[in-house]
Amino acid sequence: MKTYELSVQKNIRDLGGLVGYNGKTIKFNRLFRGGAFPKVDEEDIKILESLHLTDVVDFRGNEEFTYKPDYVLKGVKYHNFPAIEEKIKKEDRHNEDGNLLWFVGDHQSGYEHLKEQYRRLVTNKKGIKAYKDFFRLVQEDNHVIYFHCSQGKDRAGLASFFIEMALGVSMEQAIDDYLLTNIAMEKRTEALLRSVEYKPFYNEEYKQSLLDVFSAKLDYLNETINEINKQYSNIDNFLVNVLDINLEKMRELYLE
Repeated sequence: MKTYELSVQKNIRDLGGLVGYNGKTIKFNRLFRGGAFPKVDEEDIKILESLHLTDVVDFRGNEEFTYKPDYVLKGVKYHNFPAIEEKIKKEDRHNEDGNLLWFVGDHQSGYEHLKEQYRRLVTNKKGIKAYKDFFRLVQEDNHVIYFHCSQGKDRAGLASFFIEMALGVSMEQAIDDYLLTNIAMEKRTEALLRSVEYKPFYNEEYKQSLLDVFSAKLDYLNETINEINKQYSNIDNFLVNVLDINLEKMRELYLE
């Protein structure tokens, strides 16, 4: 798995190299997961252009991508498949992390919020439609796709998890990929904590809530897995009969 860093987006990686069905590996340079890139410099543009993308999929809600749209790469088709609508406080709209900060000051329970969101993503109509639309695109031939949400952690993290499950990647590898986000976001999270520690509302409870929001936790992923098992019997049934994924076709397209 190859990783990339932009000036404002550190959480980018190629899914290539993961071992899937029958010992075959995911092809490199076909599927990239990451976060949004509303601000880029010349070096960032060179990196993005080197990926030879055909499509960018944005899982962010209307308010998020309206205030912070991606930089537009020439010759690339953009798709917005909003998986969840996050309301952003007016004062946070121009903050890169505003979509993750909006609720913390109200009830300071980032951990519970994220668990609830991970359940919603596989049960509400918006989340299911977003992932169905995404996999309809993924199952077309000759695409090189960069898919993202705001930080590349939750909505894109689940999209990556579903791809990996469809391609027969082991649960251990999929979990490792999911948790790798914590390393990619470490410096950004530290900077965010420093930026708010002088605020009058800042306390240890608030700090923990922020850490929970900006972390990829196995508890969150397990929340999705448990909800899928509860609602749809098992992951394969969810992939095939809810998201309309043709497992054989996916493996033909992306494994070698």
